[in-house]
Amino acid sequence: MSILEVYSLQNKPIISCSLIDDNGNEKEILIISLEDNGIHVYKNIEEKDNHYILPPIPQIDLLIKEVIDEVAEELNVKSIVFKFGNNEEDEEQTDKLVLSEEWYDAEKLALAASKHTALLSDIDSKIIIGIVKFSSFLYAATILRKEDTFPLMQIVLKTDSEIPLLKIYNEMGQLVEERREKIDNFENYVRSLINSDEVAIVYKESLEEIPSPIEVTTNKGDKLYVGVIFKYFIGFLPSSTIKDREISIHNRKKLAKMLRALLYLDKMGKNGGTEIIIGRKGVPLTKLKEQINLIKNRVENILHKLYNLNEINYYGINESVIDELIKYDEELSDGDLSLGIRVLPVAFIVTASNKQEFDNQMNRILNGPTSDGYDILDEYVRRNVSSYFIGYLMSLEEALIIYGDIINEMNNNG
Repeated sequence: MSILEVYSLQNKPIISCSLIDDNGNEKEILIISLEDNGIHVYKNIEEKDNHYILPPIPQIDLLIKEVIDEVAEELNVKSIVFKFGNNEEDEEQTDKLVLSEEWYDAEKLALAASKHTALLSDIDSKIIIGIVKFSSFLYAATILRKEDTFPLMQIVLKTDSEIPLLKIYNEMGQLVEERREKIDNFENYVRSLINSDEVAIVYKESLEEIPSPIEVTTNKGDKLYVGVIFKYFIGFLPSSTIKDREISIHNRKKLAKMLRALLYLDKMGKNGGTEIIIGRKGVPLTKLKEQINLIKNRVENILHKLYNLNEINYYGINESVIDELIKYDEELSDGDLSLGIRVLPVAFIVTASNKQEFDNQMNRILNGPTSDGYDILDEYVRRNVSSYFIGYLMSLEEALIIYGDIINEMNNNG
């Protein structure tokens, strides 16, 4: 049986892992490093190089430990040995993973997460803005041109004091401005820094709220990772005559099949996959919680029946964001134009045989289809589901931004 030796550098955010066999032969098989666009993971197992990038989260030690544990399980190692230091002379063996201070630099992690968000976007726009709410008081944004990998600027906002602290970094990563200022809407502020009409914002939900999957064991003894993500379609009812009118959704099974194809998701089976549950109706904002609860009941029935699972981690149903949405008027009016807002929740039950595949499925759902995929989805939704809905799969935070933009546009025109 082999030993996995984990070496964490003291002066850099780098971790290297080596496999040591019974004869003492050593082979480096894993490197984890913090870069300006995320957590880079380099795996070299069975002569195959595998590189992927993870978005940073506040619980960075847990994320890194999960990556290491996954490799240890894959290689079936006898034990894991942890070491910490800069070289052989000053290294020390520890009883658990110890990280350098730079790994815990929340601002650096938040900026990397925002750049990761912007770079992963497939939206066709001249300027991309990636925004993350990294914690309850820390926001970060990266602004970049679509064709570039380096940012035009990056912004950090810390709201843990009476007057928030704002920091702006230039394209070289140098701090060019730091001041305290009350900013009511971070997204609007960041957008105001760019003098261009071709701007797209990609918003990630609070990263500290992304759940770890629940581990379940099937009747056959197989391990699965399970979690549930909610996304939403929005629609506008061109009538103010019936405030409580709900929109019936047609061809829900075909829509689920289309989403699975555009997001490259396998249908749920014994080795994992994704089940998609679509609401029966597009509902007014005041009925959104009720509709979400109906879908949650169906999700819980499915998972209880399949895996006897009673505890479920949900992502994308932040109560505070829903309450903020409900504050909007049911109708948006601009002269002769009157629009009633309708929301269609969609739940994705994600199951996978390993953590990396679970994360891959989650990321595909969270990031959405490619730009071409969205064109296909939009046309399909309008023709086959409901002409009132936009074929864009969004988070609650994105819905807030869109509603805010519409209201601002109407106010400006008024």
